[in-house]
Amino acid sequence: MKNVFSGCKGFTLIELLIVVAIIGILAAIAVPNFLNAQTRAKVARCYSDMKAISTAFEMYQLDCNSYPYGGGTIWASYYIYPRLTTPISYMSSIPTDIFIAKDEAQRPEEHGHWYPGWNVYQVVKQGVAWGGPPVQDAVRSGAHMLTVSSGPDRSEDISSQWGLFPYHTSNGLVSDGDIYRFTPGGQGNSG
Repeated sequence: MKNVFSGCKGFTLIELLIVVAIIGILAAIAVPNFLNAQTRAKVARCYSDMKAISTAFEMYQLDCNSYPYGGGTIWASYYIYPRLTTPISYMSSIPTDIFIAKDEAQRPEEHGHWYPGWNVYQVVKQGVAWGGPPVQDAVRSGAHMLTVSSGPDRSEDISSQWGLFPYHTSNGLVSDGDIYRFTPGGQGNSG
């Protein structure tokens, strides 16, 4: 009986280890790039969602001669956003915040999973200094609504003392800062 394996060549252990090492190096390069691409895609979606919400606020204002307002100075997302869907549908549904804050104390129940939003014109008009000079300057420039996402760090960085701390990719993809948009006025930036 003849041995079927005689004369067959195989891979040596060193050759196999080299192949495994090359695959490991390629994976070490590809995985972080893939994760960065996911973060960039989520940030792009956030900008797009906020632009759609801003457009709905503008359409609401054209019909009602005012921007939605929940009363008081609370973060009134659950009063504001339903006005964009009923009785007139300025949006078919309100998009959910892709970056939900880690700290539940920073995300009161009235936000749900939406992007926190409120009528900053009314808040500043009542003398509240929340959001600091950036919010007050935006209101003086004509802004009425503010929509916010905690950004990739998933922690809201807005306060009365420091104001708005904008997210910017030049600080690293998962850096401190929030993504926000004023209506009218546009996307916030670090410039």
